[in-house]
Amino acid sequence: MKKIYLILLISVLVSGCIGIHTYNNLKKDLSYLKFDNRPNKTNGLFNINGCYAKTNKTNFTTYFIFYEDGSYVNQVFIGEKNNIMRISKYYIGLYKLYGDTIRVQMMHKGVGLTGSSYSEDWYKIVDKNTLKIIYSARGQLTDDLFARYYLEERDIAKFYASPYANFIPLDSITHFDNPLKEDKYFWENEKEWKEYMDSLKLKRKGKKNE
Repeated sequence: MKKIYLILLISVLVSGCIGIHTYNNLKKDLSYLKFDNRPNKTNGLFNINGCYAKTNKTNFTTYFIFYEDGSYVNQVFIGEKNNIMRISKYYIGLYKLYGDTIRVQMMHKGVGLTGSSYSEDWYKIVDKNTLKIIYSARGQLTDDLFARYYLEERDIAKFYASPYANFIPLDSITHFDNPLKEDKYFWENEKEWKEYMDSLKLKRKGKKNE
C-alpha cells in the first residue's frame, strides 16, 4: 500500500515539473510585451471602459477586457445586465499599442498534468468601438513538441463568424490583479517587479490580519 502512495506522489511531482517545464519553454514566445508599470496609453484610439466581444464559427462568444495597466483578460463572464459576473485567471496576458494595431500576447499557465499554452492576437483599430482581428497564433507544448498554427488576415474568416470585435460599455469594471505580474520575466524593470512583489506581500498580510 505504501508503494502505491509513493508512486502516486511521484506521479504528481513529475506532472507538476512537466507543467513548469512547458510554461518556461513557452515564455520564450512572449518576447516583446512587458509590464512597464505605467498606465497604458490608448492615444484615444479605442475604448477600454468596458469589454469587447467576438464570436467564432461555433457561435461561441468570447468577452475580453483591456486594462489600463496593460493587462489583458480573455475570458470574462457577462450577466444579462451587462455586469461582470466572473473573470477567469487562466487566460490572461499583456497588450500594447503599435500605431493603429493592438498586439496581445496571452499565456495559460498549466498546473500538474494541464499543459501550458500561449496565443497571440493582433487587432486593427477600425474605430473607438470596433476592432478587427488581423492575425492570430496559437501554440502548445506537449511531450516536448510544439503544436502551432497561425491565422493570417485572409484566413481569419475560416475560424471567426466575423473578424470584428465590438465594444460593450460597462457601468463598472472589476479590479484585476494579473497573476503574470508576479513573474519577474514579464517586467521590463526588475526593480519595479521587486517593489510590486513587496507591495503585494503587505497587501496579503493586511488581509490575513483583518
